[in-house]
Amino acid sequence: MGHPLSPAMRSPLKWAVIATLATTTFLTGIALPTTATSEGRSSVWIAPLPGERPLLTAYHPQGKRGAGTSPARHMGVDLLATFGEAIRAPIDGVISFAGTVNEIPIVVLAHHDQLVLRRTTYLPATTDFPIGYSVMQGVNFARVAPLFHCARPCLHWGERIGTRYSNPMKHLGRAVLLPRFS
Repeated sequence: MGHPLSPAMRSPLKWAVIATLATTTFLTGIALPTTATSEGRSSVWIAPLPGERPLLTAYHPQGKRGAGTSPARHMGVDLLATFGEAIRAPIDGVISFAGTVNEIPIVVLAHHDQLVLRRTTYLPATTDFPIGYSVMQGVNFARVAPLFHCARPCLHWGERIGTRYSNPMKHLGRAVLLPRFS
């Protein structure tokens, strides 16, 4: 038979149990809203431009800057586009930046993703909506600006998770073959 705990021993044990329960309850409360989907919406992304698009430049984070045998470093993908074409939100987001960087018009969407800041960037792009405007998946929020980022009209689509760049094509759930240009 076990020995009953003295009042001095019961108090630390009682507080340890209370602290464990409080921590578990707190962490569960944080996890539920960040992992649940709102209004039954799918977490599957859609492409920012409708239809099948040739990929003009692939995601290449390990490339070298400048000329050489290695492909150039490219922190996103370039999709064939038409100037003035509507850009749609791949997932729900909020416009967090709309302006120019190095004379290139850019629109950035911030997406809620489990306590990590996820942003997608679109350039050259312009929007008529203000910073803080909520955009639902599939809604047109910007247009391809009449400025060349590629050798022909294109849309650069990038993704950052926290401070790291990521390939946005991984969200589309299909393999993408790169075109050959000779």
